Amino acid sequence: MGPYPQLEMEIRSERCNHCVNAPCVRCCPTGQVMFQMEESSLLNIINGIGCGACIASCPYDARYPHPSGYVDKCTFCIHRIKSGLKPACVAVCPTKCIYFGDMDDPNSDVSVVLRSIKSKTLIPEAGTKPQLYFLI
Repeated sequence: MGPYPQLEMEIRSERCNHCVNAPCVRCCPTGQVMFQMEESSLLNIINGIGCGACIASCPYDARYPHPSGYVDKCTFCIHRIKSGLKPACVAVCPTKCIYFGDMDDPNSDVSVVLRSIKSKTLIPEAGTKPQLYFLI
């Protein structure tokens, strides 16, 4: 990023930003297969029909066609969360630089880190209110 020769490099994981104002939820033509979990606005769950509307609407390019014919995305391993485990990316990160938790809980790991280290979201001008933060 930046003009030559003042370039900067950024290494980051590209995944669903679990938007509060998620365009992928709004654009679903069936109105039924894309939804946000009641217990958490952070997890936009997909059970798509494969039309691709959510792929086109995502400003983060986080949706992809699954070989089985539906559209998929990162769910932060919802099956693990429901079992009280951390998402796999958090559990196996060798540098321990991925945090997950309830941002409404001031004592959660993610809340503590976000208060202590400067962070940013991607494409804030899209108005999606992404809930994935990158530490800078």
